[in-house]
Amino acid sequence: MPEPTTGFQLMSDASPAPVESLEDFFARAKTDVLPETIPDTTQKVIDDAQKRLPSQCRFFHVASDYYDWPLDQRARVMGCPSTFHLCKSLVFENTKWKQDESKPVDADRYWCVLVQYEGSVNITKLEKAVRERTGSSRKGMHLRIAPAEKSLELTGFTNNGVSPVGMATDLPILISSRIAELSPAIFYLGAGHVDWKIALPTQEFVEKWGASVIDFS
Repeated sequence: MPEPTTGFQLMSDASPAPVESLEDFFARAKTDVLPETIPDTTQKVIDDAQKRLPSQCRFFHVASDYYDWPLDQRARVMGCPSTFHLCKSLVFENTKWKQDESKPVDADRYWCVLVQYEGSVNITKLEKAVRERTGSSRKGMHLRIAPAEKSLELTGFTNNGVSPVGMATDLPILISSRIAELSPAIFYLGAGHVDWKIALPTQEFVEKWGASVIDFS
């Protein structure tokens, strides 16, 4: 049985065995132990994850200099299968958005986009995908990363802690098809605080959070 890891801060020299399969991932998730003291923002992520995917997500408390490490080191300390499994959440805004009075306020204006650190966002492809979902014209579409203060307002999370899990606002979620193609089928993200990360099973996340898998790389 895997040893519990998430109750401890993972330092730069931590090197648990990489996750080998989805079954291995779920087995580790069932044995993980969380510390008693958790940031409020991360607790929101944990609560949402446990509600939708009980005992199927993992949480990691990483060292404060985590973002100074190279990607292979970040992956190693969490037993991540590869650097391609390390992902981030970005909030995009359509800067040419105009309110449609037939829709709720701000509908179709902001999007939570999940992409690999090893990947990229092709704006042309992303805008095409959003236009297909909203019916917007090319002239009415100009996606850019939302200002940090707006991202905080919409998600409740600051930079490097943004997560689609436990967001303050129910933003539509677009996940890169490259993430959906990963094996094992899991991915790692921020978990509400710069020092906390979450790992989730991909297909289960897509189903429970209503995410759309999009080719925008």
